Amino acid sequence: MEMQFGAKLLENLMASVPFDTLKMVERFESAGFSIDQAKVQAAVLAEVIGAEDASIADRFSSKQDVTLELGAIRSAIHSLHQDMKTMNSDTKAELVRWVVGVGLLQMGLIAGLVLKLTH
Repeated sequence: MEMQFGAKLLENLMASVPFDTLKMVERFESAGFSIDQAKVQAAVLAEVIGAEDASIADRFSSKQDVTLELGAIRSAIHSLHQDMKTMNSDTKAELVRWVVGVGLLQMGLIAGLVLKLTH
């Protein structure tokens, strides 16, 4: 049963693992492992490497993910640009109101001083 499990696991993982599991089994055998032990060792290592490959793939973004995120960032930048334009024109209008107000106040003070000095 153990041999069937090891052989089946090795057979299922050989296609997805990027290294030569047969060569690995042969090296384990030459190091003194039985054929069943060598197959199970290779299968377990192939499973671990396959899981790590899947984990690595999950950690990186696909081109489509990056494109979607970049589109969202561009949209946010465009929105901020529009907000800045609105704030800029609001600031200009407020500044004009202050300058005109201060100018009128200054003219009123000067006119008052001139009238006070002439009477």
